This record gives sequence, C-alpha cells and structure tokens, in this order.
Amino acid sequence: MEAHPGTAVPPELLDPRLWVADVVYMPIETQLLMDARESGCRTLDGAAMVALQAAGSLELFTGARPDRDRMLEHLDQLIAGGSPAL
Repeated sequence: MEAHPGTAVPPELLDPRLWVADVVYMPIETQLLMDARESGCRTLDGAAMVALQAAGSLELFTGARPDRDRMLEHLDQLIAGGSPAL
C-alpha cells in the first residue's frame, strides 16, 4: 500500500510453484504482486474482492441484488483507464 511501501513477503521466498493473492486494491499493483510475477508465480490482485464486497454490501443494506458481472467489468475498465478512483 502506498502508505506502507514494500512487502511482507521476502522475494527470495517466492517460487514459481506458488500462487500469490493480494487483497490490497489501492494500488492494484503491489510490490508483492510484482515480486511474485518476477519470480514466475501465478497472481491475483484485489480488484475482484473490492467489487464483490461492494456488491455484497449493497445487497445487504438495500435488498437489491446488483449485477456483479457488470460491476467487475466496470472495475476492469476503470483500472485499464488509469482512473484515480482506484
């Protein structure tokens, strides 16, 4: 995270056999994910988590079931466009 640069996982512990996920979504590209990709690991960023948490909260508070696929697509568009909102 920008306020806490670096990573909690030393890069030398990353191995291509690992699958690495980071739930941080601001920034979407964390040092952990960069180190993991450089080490050959498969990775997953926090984008889906933030969108699906928002969808779950909306449903819980309003009773309306949001279109989760649409939310994920919109989030992908925001990230691709470099939106400062994420």
